Amino acid sequence: MALRVHAHTIKNHVVIASKFRGDPVKIIMESEVISNRSRSRSTDNLLSSDSKDDYVVKSIGAFGPWQAKVCVIAAFVRSIGIWNMLSIVFLTPTTQFSCVKFENSATFDVKNSTCYDDCVEYEFHEDLMFEKNLISEFHLICNDGWKASLTQTVIMFGFLVGVSLFGWVSDRYGRRIGLIISSSINVILMLAVPLSPSYWFFNGLRFFIGMASGGTMVISLVFIIEVVGPQYREAAGSLAIMPDGLAQALLSAFAYFAVDWRMYLLEYSAVSMFIYIFIALLPETPRWLMAKGKADEALHVMSTAAKRNNLNKTVNEVQDNILRAFDDMMINDKVIRKFTYLDLFRNKDLAFKTVASVVIWISAGACYFGINQYITFIGSNLYVTVIILGCIQMPTCPLAMILNKSFGRKVSIVGTFSIIGITMTILVFVPPGHTGCTILGIIGFAATCTTFGVLCVYVSELFPTPLRTMAFGLSSAGAKIGAMVAPFIATINPHWIPSVVFAVLPFVASIFCVLLPETKGKKLPDMI
Repeated sequence: MALRVHAHTIKNHVVIASKFRGDPVKIIMESEVISNRSRSRSTDNLLSSDSKDDYVVKSIGAFGPWQAKVCVIAAFVRSIGIWNMLSIVFLTPTTQFSCVKFENSATFDVKNSTCYDDCVEYEFHEDLMFEKNLISEFHLICNDGWKASLTQTVIMFGFLVGVSLFGWVSDRYGRRIGLIISSSINVILMLAVPLSPSYWFFNGLRFFIGMASGGTMVISLVFIIEVVGPQYREAAGSLAIMPDGLAQALLSAFAYFAVDWRMYLLEYSAVSMFIYIFIALLPETPRWLMAKGKADEALHVMSTAAKRNNLNKTVNEVQDNILRAFDDMMINDKVIRKFTYLDLFRNKDLAFKTVASVVIWISAGACYFGINQYITFIGSNLYVTVIILGCIQMPTCPLAMILNKSFGRKVSIVGTFSIIGITMTILVFVPPGHTGCTILGIIGFAATCTTFGVLCVYVSELFPTPLRTMAFGLSSAGAKIGAMVAPFIATINPHWIPSVVFAVLPFVASIFCVLLPETKGKKLPDMI
């Protein structure tokens, strides 16, 4: 046994030496370090791995100014995706129109917002928000009325593709590279879309904007989860989505000061450029660098972070933590490989986690966008409605943090899903337009927002580092599928049928959640 341990240790140090590119200053192979590590391995293995700080926490601390900078930048980067996803509320609002010219020049009492077979010219009434919106610009009424809804379907389909595509890019080429590429595509196309000469050109650009936005949103959350210690993951992961509500509320400000839909899009695109500048300040995450065997780059990042956090760590101390981490993870040339989405199904455990995560996110996405149908009666003023919806989301983020910290992931998710299911069940028996619909709708919406706050942390902890962004992307793609089918469910008559569907989905998701492992307080897995 002693010979096997020694041979394994020597092999790992040879591999590690090659990863430090042969620099003798960077290669720590003192016999004392090796022998101490070998003698202590059997003792260390008797301890629970969850009770010991991992190499990242030992090197840079669980949370400090360095992590705070990364978390704030990554959280606000999500605003770009939120603006693109929710901007539709001001692009295609309810728009009144009337026929002003008939084919046979007949004159009779013309009703507003009514389509006539022999009408050759329609006139749009003056919009209270914009001089021109998407509907009046491209005449999306009557036979072309379906195109207004297609606009949102197109960008959501882009999100669906983007979270999976950029999840793979992030796991293959790095979190920072993936975020820079997706954000660059986003900002460039966002500045181009207000210049769209036609409806189909507009939608073509929106599809690629959706792809880039999906990548931006999924990578930014993984960024945050990987740089903080286990004791701060609940807070960081939950509070990271708080700017989402602020971003939604800010859409009202952009719309209020815009003359038309083109200026509206340009306004938040210009602000997005300002946010994009700060992405250059983000480093690569140490966990991804370690999982890919990039020891010298991990050393540079963690040494810089330790100095920024005032930990007084020497380079040699950080080096030793890296050596121990490589040794513990048994990283060698065969382990360092390129992973694909197929690896999410390489064994029964990973396959079930993947399927369960997708089902849970589909249910959450369908409930989130479906319940929105019940809150549209908050007021006729769209500016106020959007602000209220954003404000409802913001307090649910610290609530998700408290639930995560106090009860763990599984209990919190099952609890919030149960609240959604119960409110939707009660809604079956409440007549449309009743005051109870408003109360139940707000409770259900708040519970759904809280669920997402917990899910963002939970899914990031379930999967190992080489697969984390791909798993998060595939799971959140489930939410986009739920978002795409929710409007069709919500419009089914009679009204109790959608309520039944939205009541059943949370309980189905809860069953899958119960079968998953708890991750509260556990170290993030770095290897498969």
